[in-house]
Amino acid sequence: MALALQCAPVFAATVHSPDEAAVKAVTEQFAADLARGDLKAISRLYTDDAKLLPPNAEAISGRPAILAYFENTLRPDLVGGAKFDHYEIYGGGNAATSISQMVLLDGKNHVIEHGKQTIVLLKQDGKWKIHRDMWSDNAPANTGN
Repeated sequence: MALALQCAPVFAATVHSPDEAAVKAVTEQFAADLARGDLKAISRLYTDDAKLLPPNAEAISGRPAILAYFENTLRPDLVGGAKFDHYEIYGGGNAATSISQMVLLDGKNHVIEHGKQTIVLLKQDGKWKIHRDMWSDNAPANTGN
């Protein structure tokens, strides 16, 4: 047993992506597009077969369904912008994972949600695209009590 523990592989979580700036730029572009209310541009940041994994909901699959979801949830009258920080970016080659803190803002720059996001990105035709997108709110869960 001791030998097995000594020979355990080092996990990828200790390796930062050599494309860290390019991966981070995808999330920053999401924020810039959201500030402009350009939900179609946001949908183009995703792979054709991407999936959103929203909290307390079924997965949303494919770019057209993702755009429809955002047209309901990220409309400019509801959300005015987003900020992302405290990035952890891992991977490289053709796949990367980005973990960040996020803040959603209303049109008056007031915080309406504070949470965290994990995205998996794939490199397609030399560009990083979001393949899986999962997030959660830091607010306590509503237990219905």
